[in-house]
Amino acid sequence: MVRWVVRNGRWTFGVSDFDELVEATEAYTLAGIADRITCPTLVLDAENDVFFKGQPKRLIAELTCQKELILFREDEGAGEHCHEGAISLFHQRTFDWLDTLLAD
Repeated sequence: MVRWVVRNGRWTFGVSDFDELVEATEAYTLAGIADRITCPTLVLDAENDVFFKGQPKRLIAELTCQKELILFREDEGAGEHCHEGAISLFHQRTFDWLDTLLAD
């Protein structure tokens, strides 16, 4: 899996080696700026996410705006990265959140 992550990352960022990949991704952070987000924010987390474990909970803690964290669980078939295997559940929960938000 690591080989795929590095190859995909190099392709995505258009860089030639691992060091360039690390450097290219360093700018992608909400650290120190998440508290400036003012719009309602939905944060999704997958119970077994191997790529971003713990990041959704850290982000939700830093947000000061209206926010909601939805955890997708393995027993629902949605515990993997990007909620693979449960895309309908992902859509339902996301659109339910939007319906509630826009009804106010």
